[in-house]
Amino acid sequence: MEGLNILGADEASRALRSIVAEIDAVLSKREQLRDNMIRKSREVIRYSGWAINALLRLNIEEARLHLEKLEEAKREFMTYATQDSRLFHSGLVDSTLAEYVEAKLLYALVVEGRLPDYRELDVPEVPYLQGLGDVIGELRRLALDRLRIDDVDTAERLLLLMEALYNELRSLEYPDALMPGVRHKIDVARRLIDDTKALLIEVKGRRSIMEAVEEWRRGTRSKPS
Repeated sequence: MEGLNILGADEASRALRSIVAEIDAVLSKREQLRDNMIRKSREVIRYSGWAINALLRLNIEEARLHLEKLEEAKREFMTYATQDSRLFHSGLVDSTLAEYVEAKLLYALVVEGRLPDYRELDVPEVPYLQGLGDVIGELRRLALDRLRIDDVDTAERLLLLMEALYNELRSLEYPDALMPGVRHKIDVARRLIDDTKALLIEVKGRRSIMEAVEEWRRGTRSKPS
């Protein structure tokens, strides 16, 4: 029977010391990159939120200025993210880019009248889908603002756009492992669309009643006494 050849403790310590030193250097660099990514991620989220809020207030010029800053923050974020494959495939990248996509798509949809794809935005497929799911909620907010000032026609066009985006998204039948978070966003979008549609029907019905009453009053006033 062949005997054991156990590595000596001192030799193991010397060998592992070198290995740990290499790993420590890798992890130290990764930690620094991650800290930089988190800092830039906050900027991406901040400029995205500011751009969306400006768009909802119909302040297009302000939105453009925030989108310019957003583009720069996203570029710097990705400069850090692409230096380490483990960090690039982390949830931080997807969630940050989804915020970027949401703001960019909202501007393109309601100001430029077009829908950029993920290649134009230079993002992977999953955060593009996540941002697309989120933008349906922003279109609802815009539709509600239009309804508050009785701009029913614009609200109806926004609802139709929401439904068109939803109908295409729901055709993606893949497990959450392949498109994390997307299915949940699609389900949320369905509820938002239903709620918006119900509100729009209510507002249009109320408007029809008011128009009928006003027409009756005009007719009554025009009759000879």
